[in-house]
Amino acid sequence: MSTHRSRWRTVLRAGIAVPALAGLTVVPATFASAAGPVAPADWLKFSNGRLVYGHDDRGNQVPDYSYAGYAGGGVAIPKVATKVTVPAPGGGDDTGTIQAAIDKVSALTPDAQGFRGAVQLAAGQYHLAGSLTIAADGVVLRGAGSDASGTTLVATGATARTLVNLGGKSGYTVQGPQLKVTDDYVPVGATVLNLSSTEGLAVGSEVVVERPTTQAWIDAVGMNGTWTPGWSLRSERRITAIAGNRVTLDAPLTTALEKQYTQSLVYRYGYPRISRVGIEDLGADGQAMTKDPSYATTFYHSTFSHFGAVQDGWVTNVFTHHFGQDGVTGLGPESRRISVLHTGALDMVTNTATSARSDGYTLQGQQNLVQDCTLTAAKIHAFVTEARQSGPNVFSRCTATTTGDTYDSGGHQRWGSGTLYDNLTIQGSLDLVNNGGRGTGHGWSDANSTAWNCTVERIAVQSPPGAHNWAFGTKGTPDQARHDGELVSTGTAMTPASLYEQQLAERGVGAPAPSAAPTRSAAPVPAAGTPAPSATTAGPSPTTSAPAKPSRSATSASASSPAARKPEESLASTGSELGAELSLATGALLVGAAAIGLTKERRRRGRHSA
Repeated sequence: MSTHRSRWRTVLRAGIAVPALAGLTVVPATFASAAGPVAPADWLKFSNGRLVYGHDDRGNQVPDYSYAGYAGGGVAIPKVATKVTVPAPGGGDDTGTIQAAIDKVSALTPDAQGFRGAVQLAAGQYHLAGSLTIAADGVVLRGAGSDASGTTLVATGATARTLVNLGGKSGYTVQGPQLKVTDDYVPVGATVLNLSSTEGLAVGSEVVVERPTTQAWIDAVGMNGTWTPGWSLRSERRITAIAGNRVTLDAPLTTALEKQYTQSLVYRYGYPRISRVGIEDLGADGQAMTKDPSYATTFYHSTFSHFGAVQDGWVTNVFTHHFGQDGVTGLGPESRRISVLHTGALDMVTNTATSARSDGYTLQGQQNLVQDCTLTAAKIHAFVTEARQSGPNVFSRCTATTTGDTYDSGGHQRWGSGTLYDNLTIQGSLDLVNNGGRGTGHGWSDANSTAWNCTVERIAVQSPPGAHNWAFGTKGTPDQARHDGELVSTGTAMTPASLYEQQLAERGVGAPAPSAAPTRSAAPVPAAGTPAPSATTAGPSPTTSAPAKPSRSATSASASSPAARKPEESLASTGSELGAELSLATGALLVGAAAIGLTKERRRRGRHSA
């Protein structure tokens, strides 16, 4: 049995430098080699109203996922003033009328907060023979409510497509020098890096931390023959402090930087995106698109909305029916800091004749949040991430109920790192696993991801070499063939109820509760003459009773939850907040350390998984 190590770690506010202290040894962000497994219960505890984080001998810990969501998490969705009101629908194709209103608002000058204005739709059913596009900053598409008496966008024509597109295609450009990370190892959860230089950087600089993929790393994680190199994980962050060649980032990393496998880089970047855009308070129906002659394969393109190159956007109070893929929205790999709050993808229509499954909610990009959502379908990947993403990303307080086959959820392919599955209820499985040669060679599909207080039929958790996956308080049958990850308190929920909300509260941020959402008394009614799905692809008929939906606020906890309490300074370390650990030489030095803002953390076991 390996020895136990207790640790003292920094709990300083971002931007405060650590001076040299007599008797205290600063350990750089490189750690001893593996000494043995961490006891599962030591990874994350709740004590005296606070989270207490454990870590392995390399400093890896459960990340702080609270940086997911609009404007970096914990920021209220703004109420944008209406600038154009669209007349009530007249019964014909309304695509051009609504697009003209969007274009008119897009041409306005943004206000001081960057908003141009909202396009307000009337109550009723607007028919869309085409698609809508929002391509300018600060534009919101708003309905008169998501229930049967509100606004419904009804697809017409048997062509599978996306009804509302936000943002287009984009990509990274390097600005200034590419600076090498000089640390031998930067652990998961860290916010501090040592660089070869800080040339061209300043506090407030937006940077990319790029981790190129090499064959050596692919071999190390057992993906030789499944993956090929030539791609990178890119984490977008903002610099909050600089001390010499050391920089502090505004949010933690969700994949370790391992110099033995790859040379990571930091640089300022360009990435053209639109921002501050949203869709609010409406319903939609995609039933007509099920008559696409190729629907057996193109149901993947029957989508309500898609976020491309967008930063700081939202979808709120939107409920849809009869779409085949991403029933409410798909958050693409170019999206960042998007909140999808209080939504429902209902009666999704997918192909039941083959083994293919579409996605109910696809969460890609980084720092994205899906919260308080409801999903119903016959066969689907309920809540999934896709390939090569850098978190943190969060699914929180969502429910998936099957009308036929069982569901699966979790990372879908190729190292979707840093996802939190928080307080989910899934009629099916939650899999944080190695998918091996499945699909196009998906391999390790989750890394450094966490399931927290989920209720599922089956739970499978595996940990990649050099990384971890965790499940805390999950109710469901463990998959005995795939169970080498970190499972804690299986069958019994843990405190707090929501890890995401607690982490927000300990950061001292959180959005105020919104006004009550409209009660949905019935599903949207398809337009007259809209064909029903064919027998081979049919999903459930529209329900005439109110679909289940989350009873809690979309943007904040209830009054009794941790997020509603008075914010306090966190007593738990963020796992290398300043890229170092402090070891105590004598008990008397604790007084001196406390005087400069250091806090003693509870003694914990610090052992590393082999």
